[in-house]
Amino acid sequence: MSAIRALADQLALRSDDDVRRLLTVRPDLILPPVPDFAALAARASSRTSLQRALDNVTRPQLQVLEALVVLTEDDAGAVPPARLAAALSQGSTDAVEEILADLARRALVVGSAAEGFLPVGAMADAVAPYPAGLGRSFKTLARSIPRFGPALVRAAAVLAPDPGNEALTSAAAARVLDRVTADPDAWDRLMADAPEGAPTLLARLRDTPVGSTATGGDGGASPAVQWLLDRCLLAPLDALHVELPRGVGRAVRGHAVFASLELEPPLAAARTTRATLRDNAAFGAIAETLRQVGSLLAVVAGSPVSTLRSGGVGVRELRRVREAVQCSDGDAAWLLELAAAVGLLVLDPDDSRWKAPRPDAWESLDRDAQWQLLVEGWLAVDRAPALVGSKLPDGTSVNALAAEASRPDAPMVRRRLLSVALDLSDAPADADGAAGVGARGTVPVLTDQAVVGLATWHQPRLHRRFSRLIPGMMAEAAALGLTGGGALAEAGRLVAQGRFEDATLGVRDALPAPVSHVVLQADLTAVAPGYLQPEVARGLLRMSTPEGQGPATTYRFSADSIRTALDAGEDAPSILAFLSTHSATEIPQALTYLVEDTASRYGGLRVGRAGSYLRTDDDAVAATVLADPRAAVLGIVQIAPTVLVSPASAQELAGLLRDLGFAPASDAMTAVAPAPAGTADATAPGGVAPDRLRSRLNPWSVAEEEITAQLVTLRTPRPGPADPAGAADSETLLGLETLRAAIRSRSRIRLGTADSEGNHVRQVLVPLSVSGGRLRVFDPENQVEKVVSVHRVMDVEILEGSAADG
Repeated sequence: MSAIRALADQLALRSDDDVRRLLTVRPDLILPPVPDFAALAARASSRTSLQRALDNVTRPQLQVLEALVVLTEDDAGAVPPARLAAALSQGSTDAVEEILADLARRALVVGSAAEGFLPVGAMADAVAPYPAGLGRSFKTLARSIPRFGPALVRAAAVLAPDPGNEALTSAAAARVLDRVTADPDAWDRLMADAPEGAPTLLARLRDTPVGSTATGGDGGASPAVQWLLDRCLLAPLDALHVELPRGVGRAVRGHAVFASLELEPPLAAARTTRATLRDNAAFGAIAETLRQVGSLLAVVAGSPVSTLRSGGVGVRELRRVREAVQCSDGDAAWLLELAAAVGLLVLDPDDSRWKAPRPDAWESLDRDAQWQLLVEGWLAVDRAPALVGSKLPDGTSVNALAAEASRPDAPMVRRRLLSVALDLSDAPADADGAAGVGARGTVPVLTDQAVVGLATWHQPRLHRRFSRLIPGMMAEAAALGLTGGGALAEAGRLVAQGRFEDATLGVRDALPAPVSHVVLQADLTAVAPGYLQPEVARGLLRMSTPEGQGPATTYRFSADSIRTALDAGEDAPSILAFLSTHSATEIPQALTYLVEDTASRYGGLRVGRAGSYLRTDDDAVAATVLADPRAAVLGIVQIAPTVLVSPASAQELAGLLRDLGFAPASDAMTAVAPAPAGTADATAPGGVAPDRLRSRLNPWSVAEEEITAQLVTLRTPRPGPADPAGAADSETLLGLETLRAAIRSRSRIRLGTADSEGNHVRQVLVPLSVSGGRLRVFDPENQVEKVVSVHRVMDVEILEGSAADG
């Protein structure tokens, strides 16, 4: 029976709870919904769906799957658990049977312990080009490399001088080499005669079957290499590269597919740190990050961040932000990305600048609510800020807030990071007490290597992205106080468990309450003895310049800073009243003189902004324009008895006056130039509230309601013909399964295809390979190879007793 049909029958016999669990771990099977179990099995057997499923299996599960693929390719039959356990160097089958049962629940294998198991559908294509890190079989290499077939015949004649009644064709020679490499005694006798260096060379290719060696040209090969080539223990791919055949690879591994089954996750930690040091570092990082975000919003509110023409924030703007916030370039990029992730910064499409639409909304939040907002945004955003500054293939660097830093898999990697950190932190102490929670007052330190190693054990196919993303994400987690001193903090533990409210309460209790007073000093400075209340900090920023960083910030007063407060609408009495209210000491006389002297000389000249002006010698005309309510839309104001100004352009003002019945004339002189960019109101139109996270849903997630609806559809009999779309998918996959079976057995097929005119053409062919939507076949009648597009295949039939022996 077809493996796909067998899987469909097994799925139909499952309970609703089992089917629901399957659809939970493999949600792509019902996106879009399927009409019946046959279509569900066909989709579960497709290469694309299997690749997604393989991304979520553990290391031992992947080892079992790869071993199953290797054994079924070699023997073309179901594999019992005992034989699979032997191939995995397992003395007991219990662990293997348990893993096989879990893989069967995920619809990755089909079968039973009594009859044996088979990988589902296109598993051989989905696993890897070299499953289990082993090369291709002798028979496959003979088909793929023209000169390897005759070499196999010569090698078999040397290794097995008396092959019996079996003629030494390339296929028969491949079977001879398989027997030699599978027999431990025969293999030992063969390697006893090997020249020096041959075992070392084979060991180098143990895990990666393709390697480079000097195999060609004027006797360039070493004696060891030449000896291995002569006996077909290496297959030459070209002049410089060789491949280790599968049988030889298994022999080098002790005649097993894997030398061991990695059942236990790597939970060992290298060192520990004290819990008190961890907590101090974590809460200090939280306080510093909140300060930096507030400073960033103040900077952007005063002068929005410009973007490059190619996208992202350039080095010059990044340097400006870094100097204002007093942090490193990497931290400046990270803060920009984080603030944009939670909506504190938005991109104005009109001028392509990042703006802070509502900095007051951020300041109105308590610090624990600010922290929760940042953490939730960090977990949800589909970007990797740590990639900023890394090199692109064209030699350029990734800019902050550029499209190149987008990573749709970033939320998944962050969740895996927190899960792994929780597992490592909860691991028991080793024999020496060097790791684990068991040591007194100590907690394990999370190194990049340990976190990446455990994450790879859980999802081995994602090793490369873990290695690239996790180190940077660990630095980001430390900045948010999820870790401290390299160890998982209590807040990080609660976040990893999904207990955000409890984590927020813990942060609220740990952070000191903000203070409402400063210490004014005679050197025209004010020292904040802690984190100031937002309204006090805003008031000081209006009339002074901050210096240094950290909780005890110093604010310096100067004539320029006082003029800034006067520009904002303050006067000398209001400034002195604010300082008197929020000062723990009396106002120094020098500061009082500075404020009063600067205010006395302020306002001799008045500067404003106008886009156009209107002047007239008739006071009555000016009064008429001001009295008309239609003129209010342009913001016309009077600055002198005969002079009116408006922020609108001269053309708009002239048009309005003509509509009012006047006949204005244009002056030759230019109107007052608009103020430079950055002096306008920082509130961006359509600003996004900071409590709106910019995150995307997982495209492969399904809700419980969708699973329930799909179950109803699967269990409900459907009268009439089957859904044509679902049937077409099933038939296509069944045809591909038949083709792969014929390729493995080297059988001839009767292939029905549609030609360019739509006619049905049937031919007897030998399939060679199928990939990328193309089928490569051999036509025995015309003795030629040709390629057929898979979408033209209409039917496939294996001809019984037609196995080719070539």
